Amino acid sequence: MGEKIIAINKDLNGDIAEVMTHTGRVISIQQAMQEAAEGKFDSITSLDKEGNWTIANSTGDGQPESGNNLDMLPSFAEAMHEGESLQ
Repeated sequence: MGEKIIAINKDLNGDIAEVMTHTGRVISIQQAMQEAAEGKFDSITSLDKEGNWTIANSTGDGQPESGNNLDMLPSFAEAMHEGESLQ
């Protein structure tokens, strides 16, 4: 099973610049896009800096699923704060 994206960091234009995975790894959006194409994320097979994503075959029916809500994930600071409150 691949990594899950749990938080994002945006640039001054409001585009996603970096993502954080559930393992705490922080990578650029360009690296995340490459890793999604290589199947390294849990389910997501493509994504972009605007927060759009695709899952090639989410329900087993052969039809792709897509969405545009990655930009609604918490910021790195918010994700770190949430993690501290759980301990």
